Amino acid sequence: MAVTIRKVAEAAGVSVSTVSKVINGHYSISEKTANHVRTVMEELNYYPNASAQSFATGDTKTIVLLAGMAPNTAFQNPHMFEIIAGLEESLRKRGYRLVLQGADSTSACAMAKDIISRKSADGIAVHVGIMSHPLAALLTQLHFPHIVLGAPDFDSQVCWIDNNNTYSGTVAASYLVSKGYRSIAFIGGKTYDLGSAHRLGGVKQGLSGHGIRLEERNIWLGDSTRAEGYRMTTGLLEQKPKPEAIICANNYIALGCVDAIRDKGLRIPQDIGVMSFDDYPFSQITDPPLTVVDINVRDLGIQAGKMLIDIVHHPNMQVQTYVTTSNLLERKSTQKG
Repeated sequence: MAVTIRKVAEAAGVSVSTVSKVINGHYSISEKTANHVRTVMEELNYYPNASAQSFATGDTKTIVLLAGMAPNTAFQNPHMFEIIAGLEESLRKRGYRLVLQGADSTSACAMAKDIISRKSADGIAVHVGIMSHPLAALLTQLHFPHIVLGAPDFDSQVCWIDNNNTYSGTVAASYLVSKGYRSIAFIGGKTYDLGSAHRLGGVKQGLSGHGIRLEERNIWLGDSTRAEGYRMTTGLLEQKPKPEAIICANNYIALGCVDAIRDKGLRIPQDIGVMSFDDYPFSQITDPPLTVVDINVRDLGIQAGKMLIDIVHHPNMQVQTYVTTSNLLERKSTQKG
């Protein structure tokens, strides 16, 4: 005899309504209760009819993620997969499946319009790298459930979630001061690179809190590449006096920084300290390994999934928030003693 939803409810010690809400990923059911009911469903080999569910509720139980998928994206944006993994995990636990679609800033709006018009998904996640004014206008005017992974570089009413790069900058600055460094430099991306700009702002705040000023001559900005990291570091080291420590906005710049210091015949950290942000992809393979302020990007994806499901159930809800999950990982590149 086929297992019914009523039998699941009896075995789990909950109401039929509760089982139904768990199946449909309803926000009102606690994580503990939902996990218990799912375990009972597995034990009884109960599998709800997905097609019948969608027909009855009008829900697809599908979230579409629009993101850039150009060649070498995995190398140029190594955090994207971790964000996607966290998002998928979060949605799966709530009974939703994630569908990934490649897009760019010019095609994303048309793709989103098609998804909404065909009602092929209950919500849309958008990587900030392909965000545009037309897409923002579409999502907000239609009040379609969405979440942007990263804060857009323009004012809008879209829902977004991002890491607090300013806070991470203050952590980096305060750490170096605690290790005895006073003359500190920053090398990062150009002014339109918001992640780098916010980290720089945080470094300034962190140093100011200790009565230290980040001198303009110790701020070098360029492209976020190894070659530019080398160029900027070389320029810093030609100054007199040279800084005691360098904060690099990302791993790519840090690679060039380490190369330049070595080519100048200097030692890390005996002659100059170096630290960066993010633990991947290169901080552990440099010589010496780099001290970093690590960002938990998987948690960003997990939190984005939770928020998006809340928005699905409350389409007029607006979310614009930062997730503070920065952890300092100390390694040899800043240990002078």
